[in-house]
Amino acid sequence: MSSPSQDVETDQIKEPLITARHVEKYLRQHADFLVQHPQVIDSLEIPGKTEGRGLADLQQHMIEKLRNQLAQVTRERDVVISRSHHNKLTQDRTHRAVTALISAKNFEHLIDIISTELPIIMGMDAIAIGVEQPGDSDVAAPVEGISCLLAGMVDGLIGSGQPAVLRSHIQGDVCLYGTMAPLIQSDALVRLHISSTTPPAMLAFGSQRDDQFEPGQGTELIRFIGSVVENTIRTWLKLPE
Repeated sequence: MSSPSQDVETDQIKEPLITARHVEKYLRQHADFLVQHPQVIDSLEIPGKTEGRGLADLQQHMIEKLRNQLAQVTRERDVVISRSHHNKLTQDRTHRAVTALISAKNFEHLIDIISTELPIIMGMDAIAIGVEQPGDSDVAAPVEGISCLLAGMVDGLIGSGQPAVLRSHIQGDVCLYGTMAPLIQSDALVRLHISSTTPPAMLAFGSQRDDQFEPGQGTELIRFIGSVVENTIRTWLKLPE
């Protein structure tokens, strides 16, 4: 029968001997070990720069890595803050726009609000309503606040069945923006379903900035404004849905 001291010695003999080479191999195979276990760094002796011996300056490496990570986090934070401010500004403008639309005293006042007040509220250079004329009639000169469009133009500009389109780096359409057309370089076009008894129509938001509107941006808020315009026009003109 073996003694306790002999058992301890036997256990010690059975334990595998971990060499520096084993540690190096493990760390190379698990390059993120210190990232996953940063608390280990506190117990390590980090070599400083030793000229002429080719030793890696781990401390400097870790500092640079942390600086890069901090810079990346800072950039991501700034982007989030910028987007948050932009979204807040857009939402505030949308709320003010809706408040202005529902405060109209009559149909003429509503059209005036859309063409004169909304551009200021929304930070646009021009906002217009375009309504298609019957295919068998001549296109009249644009009436104040409402542009007359050729038949099929709504589908032609927005796309058949599409609710909205965003266009960048364009030349504004004269039939939509009138004398402002040469200045318009990007816009958002929203289809209006005013009534089953009215011709196709659209709401156009024009900007002098060529990148104000770009494909891929969200259209939820401008479509919401479009739905408010639909409903207010329908109400003032006493039209069916």
